Amino acid sequence: MPSPRTEPFVTGDEAAEQVARDPFWSVVRRRHPDVDVVVLPATAAARPDPAEVAALPAVDPAAEAERGEADARATWAVLVGAEPSDVRGRWTAGRAAGTSRLETTLRLDDVDPTAAVAAVGRAGETLTGEGWHVLAPADGLPRALAGRGTGLSRTELQLVHAPAEARLVLRLRSADVHLAEPTEPTEPTEPTGEAHA
Repeated sequence: MPSPRTEPFVTGDEAAEQVARDPFWSVVRRRHPDVDVVVLPATAAARPDPAEVAALPAVDPAAEAERGEADARATWAVLVGAEPSDVRGRWTAGRAAGTSRLETTLRLDDVDPTAAVAAVGRAGETLTGEGWHVLAPADGLPRALAGRGTGLSRTELQLVHAPAEARLVLRLRSADVHLAEPTEPTEPTEPTGEAHA
């Protein structure tokens, strides 16, 4: 249950002055005078449960990277179908101290813009049907952002069409894991399998 509110609720001239002094909200207010701006106090980010962090299994980095690439390729095959131009993987820091996440990126170059936009559109429906929570923003680059799982077991996915580069990119970030051998975040590795650029 949330803690009871302790900050004062500010309205009227005092609130208008606070918004006018804020570098971001002052611009929003000036550009959209018809919109009511409500600024909530900052809250501390939720900290991972130590028991949840301790329960994470230790995994072999090479085996996990191989499994992660296979999962990413399978997801790519369902969402895009065409053979990717490039596949890269790297370890990044996890959300909890002492954990890591595998980030696998697949790219298709010289993509037909109509086919790429269609792939992004279909991805939302396909991923939703497979239990992902999907966000497909209507503005900006055509993209589908998705996640599934909770807490440290959350996996995240992005499928983005970059029309200026005629490129379609899928980025899949694994859930947090403990690596059996300490591995620092690294630069992208060379592509593996048949997808050499």
